[in-house]
Amino acid sequence: TVLSAGSIDILKKMGCWSHLSSHAEAIDRVHVSDRGHFGGVQLDAEDYAVEALGAVLENRWLGQVLLAQVQQSDITLLAPATVAQCQPKKQGYRVSVQYQDATQEIDADLLLIADGADSPLRQSLGIDVRIDDYQQSALIANVTLAKPHNNIAYERFTDEGPIALLPLKPHQQVQRAALVWTLPSARAEQLQQADKADILQQLQQGFGFRAGRIIDIGQRQIFPLKLVEAQEQVRSHLAVIGNAAHFLHPVAGQGFNLALRDCAALTQCLGQAASTDQALGQYQVLNAFYEAQQGDQQAAIGITHSLIKLFSSQRVSLAALRQLGFLSLVSLPLFKRRFAQQMMGMPQ
Repeated sequence: TVLSAGSIDILKKMGCWSHLSSHAEAIDRVHVSDRGHFGGVQLDAEDYAVEALGAVLENRWLGQVLLAQVQQSDITLLAPATVAQCQPKKQGYRVSVQYQDATQEIDADLLLIADGADSPLRQSLGIDVRIDDYQQSALIANVTLAKPHNNIAYERFTDEGPIALLPLKPHQQVQRAALVWTLPSARAEQLQQADKADILQQLQQGFGFRAGRIIDIGQRQIFPLKLVEAQEQVRSHLAVIGNAAHFLHPVAGQGFNLALRDCAALTQCLGQAASTDQALGQYQVLNAFYEAQQGDQQAAIGITHSLIKLFSSQRVSLAALRQLGFLSLVSLPLFKRRFAQQMMGMPQ
């Protein structure tokens, strides 16, 4: 997972970052390029007075630390468990939870739905979604580099889709990076099964040699890509958050960071409501959260969706527009700064 500078600030306030930082690799520079075309964009941490633009962290460490924080709090955790049903009642929801071979009925003043992009709970409550299927899949793997990555994150746009190489902590002095390779779905499935020499050759050909030679690749997984937006994010006593509210293409690494900012904004609204003795499930409280986050959500969705549409087309007019966009980022400091702020999770 790519953590933006803004997400790192949130994790620091939660008391988590001190347990995560030793496993995270800083991103000091981001290099964006378009294969076969002139121009590129470089963002440097020192230009924005931040320690780093973000960091890359393996999911197992993120999961372990967040789980430990929950277990050390006064939260009652039921896991593993399955929510079989949730039904609205007069002042909240009744949730049926299957846990330890028994069914528990829980009455909730506020129900938060965060069960992923396909969200069966969201569907069961009749919340519609807007879906834009990109007809692409992401091939995810860790790769070994022949030389140090120098804390540079690369986003390389190709005819088939973007290739991201993200710096990871070295393991036993082996230089590593996380690969997110976007491809047409059929081609991703083909490469998942290809022999190692073949996929390394095709990856190197597509990405080029900016990061040096890519000499090994680990276990490969593929995930279908689509934009999913819930048409309702709040009701009385109910909020839809995380990927259940908005599932984004991984280009520019916005999805998890946007979800974390949503959680922070919701927590702030609930805290303000509690301080004035308002019911936490009150619609006005939840709608205040939703309205506060609309600008950030639409900016993140707009950037990722536009990048994919713009860079997935080989039409001459759009290729020219891409180059104009690159030149604008390089030559117009205000435009570049706003772009960087959104990437860092510090929207204005």
